[in-house]
Amino acid sequence: PWTAEKVKKSQAAHGVTVSVIEKSASGDWAVVTDKRSRRITAYSPCAISGPAAGSVYMKTAFDEKGREALGTLNNCANGVTPWGTYLTCEENFNGYFVKTGKPNLQEARVGVNTKGFGYRWHEHDERFNLDKHPNEINRFGWVVEIDPQDPDAQPIKRTALGRFKHEGAVVTIAKNKKVVVYMGDDQKNEYVYKFVSKKTFNSANPIENKKLLDEGTLYVARYDADGQGRWIALEHNRNGLTAANGFPNQAYIVINARLAADFVGATSMDRPEWVAVHPKNKDVYVTLTNNSDRGSQIPLNAANPRASNSMGHIVRWSEANGDSAGTV
Repeated sequence: PWTAEKVKKSQAAHGVTVSVIEKSASGDWAVVTDKRSRRITAYSPCAISGPAAGSVYMKTAFDEKGREALGTLNNCANGVTPWGTYLTCEENFNGYFVKTGKPNLQEARVGVNTKGFGYRWHEHDERFNLDKHPNEINRFGWVVEIDPQDPDAQPIKRTALGRFKHEGAVVTIAKNKKVVVYMGDDQKNEYVYKFVSKKTFNSANPIENKKLLDEGTLYVARYDADGQGRWIALEHNRNGLTAANGFPNQAYIVINARLAADFVGATSMDRPEWVAVHPKNKDVYVTLTNNSDRGSQIPLNAANPRASNSMGHIVRWSEANGDSAGTV
């Protein structure tokens, strides 16, 4: 029999572990007891920050203010910030939710269906029943920042970085000292994104640095046939992302980043996974896993030129003048 206790056990098995490892005098490594060690699970409270925090799309019966989500799940890949925090990326979040009726446009775009992944959490934790709590899913699919050194610090879902099936969040510092985060959406025909902070990184001001991922511009990549390309801003009232076109505010845009990227004409990719930045010349590399639909259901393009791409490939590009914060 399936029980509430088993749901809690399953939820406890998801999330992130913070552990401390030490090397002994004999050269052996071992996990040691430390106050910083902890589990962050699918039931741990996480703060919500950035443009979606407190919006109508984030408010639920469990969180009427829309500023604290319970849990992080399907954590894939990672990132490390210059101020020493860890970024965990919520990937296939849709599979934990179930809806008996037909998904709406926003739900369908992230893959909601009637069965999910078969975890059956919705049977004893109604947060995952979209018939009862349609906004709960909006609280997942984010990059979550964790301070490994402070066990009392609450994990933070950074909504300015956009909501999609995250695979990695690679951080670099641009020439102008702005923080840049490159990200891939790991599903067939999805997109490559980057975030550029509004304010600059200052190694002498660690407290202010921790706010850098809340303000800035989210971009999606367009790769052109001539080998050039540009970053298209996913920002309210830019590039047609207006209320008249169905994008009422920035909260809606970051929550529905895929719909915004569709609208502005981003380049569909063959499952963008890990991104890496060359430490010297700032060239960027993204691994593409595969795409059996390429060339049949989805046309070939310059960045994804292989039909029925079963083996994947790597795309490399150079930002103009080596400027990670640039738009071409």
